[in-house]
Amino acid sequence: MPADTFEKDPDICLVYRRRKSGGQVVTHAGPEAGPEAAGSDPKICADGDSWINILWPWSGAFGYNKTFFDCLQDDGYHNTSVAWPGDTFEDMVAKKDYKQPIQSGIFDYFIFSGGGNDVLGGGALRALLKDKSAGGGSTDPADYLDADRLNDTVLKLRTGYLQVAAEIRVWSAGTRMLVHGYDYPVPRAGEPWLGLPFADKGYDLVGDAALIQGIIALLVDSFYAMLAGVAADEAHVTVVNLRGICTGRWNDELHPEAEASRDLADKYVEIIGAPLVA
Repeated sequence: MPADTFEKDPDICLVYRRRKSGGQVVTHAGPEAGPEAAGSDPKICADGDSWINILWPWSGAFGYNKTFFDCLQDDGYHNTSVAWPGDTFEDMVAKKDYKQPIQSGIFDYFIFSGGGNDVLGGGALRALLKDKSAGGGSTDPADYLDADRLNDTVLKLRTGYLQVAAEIRVWSAGTRMLVHGYDYPVPRAGEPWLGLPFADKGYDLVGDAALIQGIIALLVDSFYAMLAGVAADEAHVTVVNLRGICTGRWNDELHPEAEASRDLADKYVEIIGAPLVA
């Protein structure tokens, strides 16, 4: 009998569909708590996309590595995750799977990873990206993006992040929220999230590599600027800058290699502190 499959959604980046052998899509079953380490502290809850949960180690059979949150789990923190690789940013904000664990009041940190599906690839990138010919040969990456659509997208993300931040503040006043805006990914030929959208818009992944990286940097930096504004409005929110860590260490278009995941996790350890494992 065929085994389960793990499919990238070509229209929604960072989103996967896990299907049973009969074709049914597997959905998230609820919170997944890591092993309780005696004396471990601080306590961490997380919600997010496939940067938090890529169904490791099961997904290893499909060529994927641990996420940075898996690395934190290995470190011995008391972790609870409600993340699912099939969830979009809109799914997370609407379902609020984080509500019950956060309302327990036991978590020192809430790691949230979402919104990449709105700017970094798939259908979202196709909508933001102009045809290469529309840039008129300009070297300014901004000339190749729909500025109004990007502004609307960033505003929508800001509204969602402010909503989540307010919920965390109300539900657990002592919980600090940690957010990030991903890293600068690199398109790959034939891949659905970045490579194909750029190619379909007339960009040469080799000849236009510098321009493409400039466009991607503008998108990622816009994301981080939005998060900085959220953190300025909500004192319990901290932005974790992960830019540049995955350079040359991408497992695919949008997921880090194992060593890069470890380095991403260490950026969180700098803020959270080492676990106290008895």
